[in-house]
Amino acid sequence: MCGVISRVKILYNKRDSAMVMFETPEHAENARLTLSGVPLWGNTVLVSNSKHQVIQANRSDLDDTDTGEKLFGEFTTSPLQRYRGASARNVPSIEPTKLLHVSNIPTQATEDDVKGVFESTWPVSKLKFISPPARDGDKGGPAKDRKMALVELSGVEAAAEAICATHGATLHGSTLRVTFSTSNLDGAGEGDAASAPQ
Repeated sequence: MCGVISRVKILYNKRDSAMVMFETPEHAENARLTLSGVPLWGNTVLVSNSKHQVIQANRSDLDDTDTGEKLFGEFTTSPLQRYRGASARNVPSIEPTKLLHVSNIPTQATEDDVKGVFESTWPVSKLKFISPPARDGDKGGPAKDRKMALVELSGVEAAAEAICATHGATLHGSTLRVTFSTSNLDGAGEGDAASAPQ
């Protein structure tokens, strides 16, 4: 939601801390300004600039023999990147809110299906399906077989946790994309695509 992530490294001796490498300094600064101070699982996210320009992986980062967890990840080609190509040049700064934008929802999915993605952990206050804006010459195709929704949770912390857990989740064979939304849920409707890339 803040930019294109290249690499992530969880610190071996400080597991509550990590380094995140973005594609550009602008993306990194966007993350610092947007996410620092956000509540998450009972803690507060603190984001600061690193003295390192590049994240390097040690052998222990690739395979932690104590826990079996990977402490390093390469995400340049990850299908879960929210921004690609031209859209990556103009990444919006979306302030964290309790409202989420969920995209790539298959058309056969019901309101209960979408709620079910969240409600096992985060009760849904409101949900509203919205449609992508029509484009000139649009004759249908894969994009027309997907829809979007605005999902309101109890607060910013619940929304942040839900993004961590549900972005990339699968619903009826489709990979969901979840991010914070700048829309007004009560006023959103046909053609309101919020601020998230598709």
